[in-house]
Amino acid sequence: MSAGFSPQQDLVPDWMKQVNPGELPDVYQEMSEVIGLEPTMQLAQVFSGNSVYFPKLERSLLSVRNQMIRREFNGANVRALARRWGLSSRHVRHIVSPRRAGSQA
Repeated sequence: MSAGFSPQQDLVPDWMKQVNPGELPDVYQEMSEVIGLEPTMQLAQVFSGNSVYFPKLERSLLSVRNQMIRREFNGANVRALARRWGLSSRHVRHIVSPRRAGSQA
């Protein structure tokens, strides 16, 4: 979060709360359709003037997914894990291989 941001702080002035989503610029309209009008305005207030890049979430969380697969691995459930996670058995074996145990990816 921004250095000056406090979760209790009201980021959106009262007059902005009267704005209809259709009155917003296109990029904000799209965002408000996904997360709602007030959260869109809060994000705009916090990040206005900045370029914000959202990396692909799935790619960003691969190490978390792989740790979960390693925890679920019991030595004999490669095929079940492959089905559960939508991966090939070969890929699951690669993830759980002992030489990768200290690795994050």
